[in-house]
Amino acid sequence: MTALVGLPLWAVGRAADLAWFQFGSRRAVKGWKGEEKIVGEWALHVQCPWRITRAETIVTGRGDIFCTPEETNEPTPADFNWEKGNRFDRIAEQLFGDGSHEFSVQCIELGDAGAIEIRLEHDYKLQVFPQDSESAEHWRLFRPYVDERHLVFSGRGFQAAGADMPVRP
Repeated sequence: MTALVGLPLWAVGRAADLAWFQFGSRRAVKGWKGEEKIVGEWALHVQCPWRITRAETIVTGRGDIFCTPEETNEPTPADFNWEKGNRFDRIAEQLFGDGSHEFSVQCIELGDAGAIEIRLEHDYKLQVFPQDSESAEHWRLFRPYVDERHLVFSGRGFQAAGADMPVRP
C-alpha cells in the first residue's frame, strides 16, 4: 500500500455497487470489450463500507450509491433506479470533474481487520472498513492490466490473486 504515497488520486467511480479509485499516472489500455480506456497506475476496488471525509464531514460514501442524486425530505420514489444515477455519482463528478481535480496521497494507515485510511491533501481521507467475516472480497489493490498478483482482503484475511508471489500489504 505504501506504493500509493505521493501519487494522486484522480478518479473515483463505480461498477454497480463496487467503488473504484484510480491512483498515479494515467495510461490508455484496451478494455475487455476492446474499447480504449484510461486507467491509473494503481487501482483500489472496494466492495465494503467506505467513505471520503473532510475534517468532520462525510463528503460521500458507499450509502450514497443507493440514494437519489439530491437530498430530500420526501421518501425515495418506488421507481428510483440507483444504477442510472445517484448521489455518489453526482458528488464524484463534483469532486473530480473530468479528471482535472486530484488529491495527492499523504500517508496510509492499515488498521485491524483490513481497515484502511488513506490521507489525502486538503484534509480529505478515504476510509475503508470491512464489516463482516464473509470470505467474499472486501477490497483489492492492484495495477490494472498488469499480470501480477493483486492484494486482496476478505473477512478471512489477506489473500492474493495472480502470479505466485508472497502477499504483503
